[in-house]
Amino acid sequence: MQKKVFTIWFSVILIVSVIAGFFSMAPEESNAQASSTLQNIIINTDGTVTPTDAPIIKYDNIYKLTSDVYGTIRIMKSNVVLNGGGYTLSGPYNGSQINVWIVGNGPNQSPELTAQYIIGVDLGNRNVEGVIIQNLQIKNFSIGAYLWTKNNTIANCRVSDSILGIMLSGSNTTVIYNYLIENQQGLFFGFNGVNETIPSDVVVHHNSFEHNIVQINGCFCEDYPENEEPHKWDDGKQGNYWSDYNGTDINGDGVGDTPYVIDEMNIDRYPLMISPTQQLSEIFTPTFDPVIIGLSLGILVCVVVFALWLFRRAKTHQVLNRASQSPQQKK
Repeated sequence: MQKKVFTIWFSVILIVSVIAGFFSMAPEESNAQASSTLQNIIINTDGTVTPTDAPIIKYDNIYKLTSDVYGTIRIMKSNVVLNGGGYTLSGPYNGSQINVWIVGNGPNQSPELTAQYIIGVDLGNRNVEGVIIQNLQIKNFSIGAYLWTKNNTIANCRVSDSILGIMLSGSNTTVIYNYLIENQQGLFFGFNGVNETIPSDVVVHHNSFEHNIVQINGCFCEDYPENEEPHKWDDGKQGNYWSDYNGTDINGDGVGDTPYVIDEMNIDRYPLMISPTQQLSEIFTPTFDPVIIGLSLGILVCVVVFALWLFRRAKTHQVLNRASQSPQQKK
């Protein structure tokens, strides 16, 4: 009887331990600003990460965060994926700094203001391209993410509490399924040189622009650049969600009946009535590693089989012991 009880409890403990292993893989709530020193992480041109103890795991060309980071990430290598794993990259900006020259507010700001920009995710040089930034929460920066080279994508990110949420000036840039909330300026369009213009081949749809002081801004400063081509604000059926959109949806298809006017040249033809990010909350939970899942399930099966074998073995011994007892002993 004691062996049976021991076997059952042993099996329960092992099974609970394996199941707990699944939950231990989810992001831990941590204070990203526990340290007062910014950690500046660099993905180098050779694929290595500096510093070596940075909370990043590398899978081929995918760099995945394993914890919250108080600091910045600079990408020097092309054709890589920065997967935030649902963790938060946070900076020191808290909305109270007044001695910062604000991009997009024109050249007439006080000369006493000093540029103290801190960029959350930045690209190292103009030769870095083909970068995908995804599943990352970015907050408290001068510029949350700056995409100024070509062929880059930012998707499934939450960018908040910054001066500029996402700033882009690179051609063939895709901005989809992001949540830009409570920034001074949600999305900012720029250009890379005096003789250059804002790129036209920029795709922006299925993003949520919520309660930014200015939802969209750009390097217009004074006169609107008439030579700029309109950007693409939808995928042909659906556009973006705008918290200040006052249109109606009579047919109930989730798309506004009237366009959302961004400026005289840019119009979201199919504004969404509900934030698409409400349907994507699961993106902030890291996907389980299939290898770990397979090992865990294998261990679980072995534990169950072993427990059953011990139970049957104990039962067999009990029957044999009774059979070997004399009639007097059985009485």
